[in-house]
Amino acid sequence: MPDKTLILLTDSFPFGSKETFLESEMVFLASRFSSIHIFPLHGTESCRPQASHVTVHEPFLSFHAKDQRKLLAAGLFNRSPIAFICREFLLKSVYKHPKQIRVWLAALLVFRAAFANKERLSELSSLLHEKSIVYSYWGDKLAVLIPFLRKTTPSFTSIVRFHRTDLYEEFKHGYIPFRSVLFPSIDHFVFISEDGKRYLTRKYLQWVYNQHLFRLGVPDQGVNPQGTTDMLHLVSCSYMVPVKRIPLLIEALMRLDILVKWTHIGSGSQWKEINRLIKELPRNVEAELKGGLTNSEVINYYKQTPIDLFINVSESEGVPVSIMEALSFGIPVVATDAGGTGEIVDNAVGCLLPVATNAPDIASAIKNFYMLTDKEALRQNARKRWLERCDAEQNYTAFAEFLQNLTD
Repeated sequence: MPDKTLILLTDSFPFGSKETFLESEMVFLASRFSSIHIFPLHGTESCRPQASHVTVHEPFLSFHAKDQRKLLAAGLFNRSPIAFICREFLLKSVYKHPKQIRVWLAALLVFRAAFANKERLSELSSLLHEKSIVYSYWGDKLAVLIPFLRKTTPSFTSIVRFHRTDLYEEFKHGYIPFRSVLFPSIDHFVFISEDGKRYLTRKYLQWVYNQHLFRLGVPDQGVNPQGTTDMLHLVSCSYMVPVKRIPLLIEALMRLDILVKWTHIGSGSQWKEINRLIKELPRNVEAELKGGLTNSEVINYYKQTPIDLFINVSESEGVPVSIMEALSFGIPVVATDAGGTGEIVDNAVGCLLPVATNAPDIASAIKNFYMLTDKEALRQNARKRWLERCDAEQNYTAFAEFLQNLTD
């Protein structure tokens, strides 16, 4: 009988610097499996080193999936399956919704371009047997290959992990393509939050029956040093994109009458707008935009720089790794109850605001924290919350054991 083989489908990992949370998980997967094969969708940057028994295959796409011109050519001019795609376009009435048409078209092109790579598909198929475990890190993109892999080798075990953009349909204008094709082929649905688990189970009860909660996690990197000044140091860490609502945070900062230093880590499409907005902040608020930092640079910043409060006012989340990292350092958190955020943030570690919050309420939460006389209790609770729910060693060990036992 063949040995167990773990086949991991990713977006770009281990190429480039994205999917850093998967990098932490790989350490535990590699300790449980003697043979792991990683198949990324795309990846044009350098490849992060892996253990000797981890094989990294060339990406399905030789270009970045966001290169629309190349994706259009690769996704249209081939003989990949098209019937199920057209059928969904009609049965789901996608044609009635212009925004959904764009989502459908993007998914169509990615699937057909990947499926057209016969060399990569053959490499993957050759690894399939009754002891193979196909683990898709995301619930879209390469995961849609699973039903077609089953046509040649039906006996492997499939696991798909769901996060946010691949889970909540509201994020994609009320529609994520090809679920009626993919879901019946999934043996185990894995979620990073109870909220996500409830969401998908409620919507697709006929398919989502083997569902599991395995949270993401971050390692122990130490404790954040405490500050010694009266100025409140507030930190946020996210891409500068509309869903993160950084302009709303700036509006809240404008309402404060206390001394505040706000540091934001991250860059993105709203960089120019946010640079413009911070010029309107009052003199009692100092703004510092650090730009995009690597994860190691972020961790070093947390190790060396006293931070009083971490804040996230996003309108949509899975369970933010940025918040997990703040909690691991013992930094209290103010956040909106988006996705599974409420499962790790509450009044014991800071303040949980409703998603439909506003600038006055955010400003009030910051001011209330500033006025607290016993902030040390929140710092200790934050560290404890990380240990209970966000510890990478505990969470990824449990998940790796789950995968290891699947085909016994």
